[in-house]
Formats: sequence, C-alpha cells, structure tokens
Amino acid sequence: MIIIPAIDILDGKVVRLSQGDYKQKTVYSDNPVKTAVSFAEAGFKRLHLVDLSGAKEGKVIHAKLFGQIKKETGCIIEAGGGIRSFSDVENLFKAGLNIKEDFIMIGSLPFKNKTEFIKITEKYVKNILLTVDVWDRNVKISGWIEDTNTKIIPFIKQMINEKITNFLVTQIQKDGMLSGPDFDLYNEILTNFSNINLIASGGVSSVYDFEKLSENKKLYAAILGRAYYDKKINFKEIQKFIIK
Repeated sequence: MIIIPAIDILDGKVVRLSQGDYKQKTVYSDNPVKTAVSFAEAGFKRLHLVDLSGAKEGKVIHAKLFGQIKKETGCIIEAGGGIRSFSDVENLFKAGLNIKEDFIMIGSLPFKNKTEFIKITEKYVKNILLTVDVWDRNVKISGWIEDTNTKIIPFIKQMINEKITNFLVTQIQKDGMLSGPDFDLYNEILTNFSNINLIASGGVSSVYDFEKLSENKKLYAAILGRAYYDKKINFKEIQKFIIK
C-alpha cells in the first residue's frame, strides 16, 4: 500500500472540508504549488488534486494550476473536480497532464451523463480513476448530496464490466472527521473484487490507521489528508509508505 497526499483547491487555496460541506472549510495554504512541491521533495510520487471550485461550479476551474503542479513536481497526478464532459478531460491533458501516466477522477458522470462517460472510456479508460462516494454503502453524487439509490458492490461490478479497474472509494461519514477509516468497507470491496486497484479515502487520523489499512495486502493506496494538515501525522512516521 502506498500513501497519496491530497491537495484540495478552492479559490486557489489549499483547504479541507468536513464531510464535503463547503461551509465547514479550513484554509491551510494560499500556495497549492508550494504545497505540492513539499510533498514531492518528501519523496511522494503521486498526488491527489481536487478542484473544489470546479466541483462547486460544475466545470473545471483549475486545469492550468494542475498542469503547473505536474510540471513543478513530476509526480503522477490524479485530478478531479468539475469534470462533466469529454472536452473537460481533453482540456486537462492539454493543460499539462500526461496521458501515459496520469489519472482523471470521474464521479457523477456514470449516473448523470452515461453517453459522455462512455465517450471518455472509449479513449481514456486506462486514465480513469472512478471516484465512488458512499454514505454507509449507498452511492452519493453531486457533491455528496444526491442519492443514486445504488449500492456500492453492484455499482463496482457494473463498472468493472465496463473495463474500469481503478477506484477511489470515500466513506463520507468519515471524511475530514479524523475518526478512523471504514475498514470494513474496504475489506468488503476487496473480498468481492480482488483484482481492482482500490484507493481508500476518508477518516485517517493517525499512523495506526495506515498500518491497519495496510494489513489488507490487496489495498493499493490510501489518501493522506486532514491528518497531515492538522499535524497529526508527519512524513517520518509514514516513511515506509512513501515510494522512493
């Protein structure tokens, strides 16, 4: 298991939200590029970039910023937030992301615009990191406020049938709360689907949480977020999870 640092960007600033609520926002830096470079200098090889401005507006806002972070760090990038169309994906690669190694995070499109989702998968299926946000086991979309009436296990099965292999699953109840991950959720997913690349997101509060997540040898990665920004975890403590 590797650790992937998250940089959530709202109005050009590095922030963290609690349970996806824009009203529960904490600002950590006004320089996302500097934050990204600090992660790269610590040895991280992959970054999780979220355009919260884009997610809020329904269109990609920070494509150029993502491209700049790619250029300055050389890290593998997984970028998302506000992606609603094939052209949005094209624009992210034009802005500097690398089609050979970077990932585009898609969330709501399989539910909101299946035609556009299929169009993206036809060209970029290997670049798709499908973000699945759940409240308990129920899939939510549109900033975590819209219920899809879909359970996560059947949904992942459907997406695997459509050739998706990379999944990032966030337990909304845990996200930004520093209350520990939903270990049972990830074990349940990997029991059903052992050959996917699964990234766990939400709730990490300490090094112990990463240690426990890593006990499942099938788990590909976990997201480092608020616990780092709130200084509950430092780089030295998680050194073995950082790929050199």
